[in-house]
Amino acid sequence: MILKNIVASLNRSVLEELNLSNSVGHPAENGRAREDILRKYIKKTIPSGYGVDTGFVIDATGGISKQIDIVIYRKDYHPVLEIGEVKYFMVESVVAVMENKAQINTKARLKQALDNIASVKGLDRTNRGKNVILPSGKRLCRKEFQHQIFGAILTEKSLSSKSLKKELIEYMTHISDKSLWINIYADVRGSSFRYVSEEKSAIVIPYKAVAFAISDPKNPLYTPPFIELIFELNNFLRVTPLVDYRADSYFHGTVGKAKEYVSIPVQLRG
Repeated sequence: MILKNIVASLNRSVLEELNLSNSVGHPAENGRAREDILRKYIKKTIPSGYGVDTGFVIDATGGISKQIDIVIYRKDYHPVLEIGEVKYFMVESVVAVMENKAQINTKARLKQALDNIASVKGLDRTNRGKNVILPSGKRLCRKEFQHQIFGAILTEKSLSSKSLKKELIEYMTHISDKSLWINIYADVRGSSFRYVSEEKSAIVIPYKAVAFAISDPKNPLYTPPFIELIFELNNFLRVTPLVDYRADSYFHGTVGKAKEYVSIPVQLRG
């Protein structure tokens, strides 16, 4: 019972703060406020070893994502590159990304959010097959779900369930690589989107899906989508490994050939 009350309180707090942010008259300030609110609550509900920020994701081959609203990354191993106030996160450090939009009430907005997530998922996290998992030393495998990046869409206002279903099917039809698909869609005031396995269980693994489900807020078993998102995110963080990175692959071009070489006298060597 206590857990149920904690979950209900968490969801209520998120919605109450979002309601307050909506009272801000300036659209840009309103947007920043709601993004900060959702980032704050996500940060409060995941392990402390992860950071929650915004910026671009890069890989060692020169790939770069579109700008991402919420980047969840490991704080204790990989460097974060910052130019001015813009942050660039090594793809090896990133465990999850989210598009956080006030409204996804048109086909164009939904496609943009899906494409932004795919722009991260499509980066080369393996560094041409050279990256390994620590401490095992096992090679990273792009096809393994735990080795991928979790992708979610978060919003406060969606297309109708009928339109959302139609547009998602159309998108999936054109994107055959399931590793690029989102893992969950959460309208914090309405429905969620997750996949369904052969065993009729709700899952977030696209390649194991035989169907997908859009939740019904009128169903007695309805769980608030924000809580579903936090549950699935934490479930993923339990199994996603620490990915090593090769500093020479990112920084190899920063040191040029020496202008001249000066020998150290023999008596000073050793």
